[in-house]
Amino acid sequence: MDLIYKTRVFSQGGRNGRVQSEDGRLKVDLAQPAELGGTKPGANPEQLFAAAYAACFENSVRHIIRADRLPVKGCMVEAEVSLYKNFEDAYRLSLSFATILHGIDQVTADSLVERALKVCPYTDATKNNVSVKAVAILEAPAEA
Repeated sequence: MDLIYKTRVFSQGGRNGRVQSEDGRLKVDLAQPAELGGTKPGANPEQLFAAAYAACFENSVRHIIRADRLPVKGCMVEAEVSLYKNFEDAYRLSLSFATILHGIDQVTADSLVERALKVCPYTDATKNNVSVKAVAILEAPAEA
């Protein structure tokens, strides 16, 4: 494998702290969600994970669209991350994607999403660790 990119991010303070990239372009104050007892505003690690995974997965979808020259006229990915606590007090994640597409049929859209799961590096990195479900939803063109 050829290395094509590497970055470094620093975290201080855990769920109620701050994360920052080494180049300073990413700076995020973190806060526990209210559901976990949080009382201050801020993003949480699950939101950051959902955002990063959704962006990477959408890029994988768009990569296949370009490679196959599919007539897709619109693409968007919605990610939902759920945090669970198991009987051993260990935390686990699950993720659901809805890929909204316009310009292709349902069979092609379903195949596109399945193929994107196979090329997305986040899917590979979380394989057998995070439950991932993905669906393709066709969006009707806007009426004039």
